[in-house]
This record gives sequence, structure tokens and C-alpha cells, in this order.
Amino acid sequence: MRLETSRFGEIDVDEGDIITFTQPIIGFQEFRRFLLIDADDANSVSWLQSVDAGDLAFILMDPRHVIPDYEVKLSKHEMTELAVSAVDELQVFTLVVVPQDRSQVRTNLKAPILINTKLRLGKQTILDKSNYPVQYFLAQNQQEAEESPKEVSNARSNS
Repeated sequence: MRLETSRFGEIDVDEGDIITFTQPIIGFQEFRRFLLIDADDANSVSWLQSVDAGDLAFILMDPRHVIPDYEVKLSKHEMTELAVSAVDELQVFTLVVVPQDRSQVRTNLKAPILINTKLRLGKQTILDKSNYPVQYFLAQNQQEAEESPKEVSNARSNS
């Protein structure tokens, strides 16, 4: 099938590539069928393009790029819903918001997008028992990386 999108133009869609969400993305109740499109650059972002609305696409990122020990804990019900026996069978993403002011680019660490790529199932879950923020500003992560002490291998003392 052919899909006309606002970001990618006209694209061919193989029915076998469509990811069906068992639960809708919060605020987008009527949309449950998406394509996962990898970006061509090295920024590690992907797009979640709606198959039912060509003008609806979300930017996704791997949360481990900003929180290396990011952890998702799911209930048995959620694992059954996504047809997995362990979280590591899922691709884990977070939604990225990119406003005009680039210093305000943020991701939602509290409500990740989970995708079973083998069975083409997805859902957004809320990590109620975590301390992850709903708005994690990526500029904050960059600033922390720049301010962290760095080991200097060629330092010498003045003595």
C-alpha cells in the first residue's frame, strides 16, 4: 500500500511492517497502526509514523543514550499483552518533543514506547513506580556531560 506522509512524502508500506498498538499512545486514542522508520543520521532517533494519518509521526529515541541504566519493569499482564517473556525482547523508546527553542528539547522517560519487533506489537506504558521524569531536557544531559570531571592523562604537577 502507498501512504502519503507530511514528513517523508509518499512511501510504500508493507502490511507486514505495520506495528499494531495494543493500547494507544496517550492522547492519540484513535491511532493504533504505525511504522517504525529509522533516521538516516547518526543521532539515534527513529520515527513512529501513523499508517492511518500521514501527518502524524512521533520522534523516538533510545532512553539509554541519556540514562545508561534506564530500566523498564513490566507487569506479567503487560508482558503477556506484548507476547514476551522478558523486557529485553522489546525495543524501548521514549517520545521526543522538539519545540522552536532547541534548549527545550525533551523526552518523556516516565512513559516509554515498547515494541515487540518480531510480532509487530507495541504500546506505551507508564512507569508508575519509577522516579523518571515526564520531561527530561536533553540540554540538561549535555550540560551535565560537559561539567563532569574528565580524566587527564597528560597532566603534571608543578612541584
